[in-house]
Amino acid sequence: MSEFAGEGRPLGPSAFDGVLRRLGIGAAELWAVIRVETAGVGFLPDRRPLILFERHWFSRLTDGRHDEVAPEISSRRPGGYGARGAHQYERLARAIALDRRAALESASWGLGQLMGFNARATGFACRHGGPDFRYNRCDE
Repeated sequence: MSEFAGEGRPLGPSAFDGVLRRLGIGAAELWAVIRVETAGVGFLPDRRPLILFERHWFSRLTDGRHDEVAPEISSRRPGGYGARGAHQYERLARAIALDRRAALESASWGLGQLMGFNARATGFACRHGGPDFRYNRCDE
C-alpha cells in the first residue's frame, strides 16, 4: 500500500503549540491522547501513517454486506484487530477490495488516530471521501 507512504515528518514544536491553541487544551491533555492512541508514534518505519482498521465501522458503513463472507474485517462486534503495524494495512487492503470508501473511512489514522469518516470535517478529505494523507506529516 505504497499509496499511503509519504514524508513521515514528526510533529514539531510549533505545530504542537498550534494544535494546543486550536483545541484550547494543555500539553498534558494532548500528550495523554497521543500516548494512549499511538504510544507517541504516528508513522510506521516505511512512512505510512499508523492505522487501526476497525471492522465494526466497516460493517456499519457497508450495512453489514460483508459480515458473513469476511468476518475478520466486517463484523458488528468490535475487536479482532490482530497485530498493530503493517498487519493493519493488510486488513485495509482486503476491505478496499470490497468497498474503498468504506474501508478508508473505517480506519483510524496517524498520530491522533483520526477516524477516516471524520476526514472531511477536519479538512483531510479527498475526492473519494476518505482521508487524504498525501503529505503524511504530523505538522499539518
